[in-house]
Amino acid sequence: MDDFRTEANLSDVMRAVGILYRRAARTFAQDRSSLPVGIRAVLELLAFTTPQTVPRIAEALMFSRQFVQRNVDHGVDLGIFRFQDNPAHRRSRLVFVTAEGRTAIDRVLQREQRLLAAAGEQLTEDEISTCLDVLDTIRERTDWGSAAEGGGLVGDEGA
Repeated sequence: MDDFRTEANLSDVMRAVGILYRRAARTFAQDRSSLPVGIRAVLELLAFTTPQTVPRIAEALMFSRQFVQRNVDHGVDLGIFRFQDNPAHRRSRLVFVTAEGRTAIDRVLQREQRLLAAAGEQLTEDEISTCLDVLDTIRERTDWGSAAEGGGLVGDEGA
């Protein structure tokens, strides 16, 4: 396989992901009932996993701990999250999704599904599965650290 062409195609994938992300962010930002992007990311993670600490959430989402803490605190103020003592760690409380938070993420995901329905009609299950596989491979095999930090493909440290 032509490595240059593959890399160029993967760059095209990343550009397309960026365009989709910005379009979705703009669409949801215009909706006053929508959630801020940071709160939505934390909410989506916690809605489909178990309660977690802020540092664990930050690691899972690849955000700074401070960014996650600000968004969790804001989400607590909005009634979307609540803290609970962590039996495994006295100073690092667990973040839980409230009933209001579950309602909010359900509403956001339903809206996304309505917006994506037209595209879904044009794609097969195999095409969607392949797309997810490609994106998962990029996510899993790429260290997004800066070039100065040695970012590159995971497992290619000696290359």
